[in-house]
Formats: sequence, structure tokens, C-alpha cells
Amino acid sequence: MTDTMTIAREMEDWILDMVGKSNALALQALKVMADGMLPLTSAIPSVTPPLAYDFAEQLMASERKFAEDVLHLTAELTPAPAAAK
Repeated sequence: MTDTMTIAREMEDWILDMVGKSNALALQALKVMADGMLPLTSAIPSVTPPLAYDFAEQLMASERKFAEDVLHLTAELTPAPAAAK
């Protein structure tokens, strides 16, 4: 059982590491894109907080769906709960 728990923990750590790296790459890509667009958008008024919140909400919804999809796909890898006695 300890080996299974160790392997499960290692898998969790690996997944969290990959998600962290993925998020870092996404942020880096967004920064490059934003830096490239800055000269083009200097004449456009700044984004108002409600629009920024809407964007953040959509981004978080996308992240939540991704997390749910990962849990759904990996559900078969987790042991079934013990039957109640």
C-alpha cells in the first residue's frame, strides 16, 4: 500500500509540475504577444476592470474545465472507495 501511495504522490507531483510549467509557458507566450501588440494598441483606451474581470472569469472557467477533464480521464487510475460495512 505504501508503494501505491508513493507512486500516487509522485504522479501528483509530476502532474502539478507539468501544469506549473504549462502555465508558465502560457504566461510567457501571452507576455510575448502583449509586448508585440503594445505598439499597435497604444492608441486604444485601457481595459476597464469589468472587462478584465470577464476575461479572468473566462480564463478560470477554461482552467476548471481542463481540471475536470483531467480528473475524468484519470478516474480509472484511482482506486475505488472501499465498500461500507
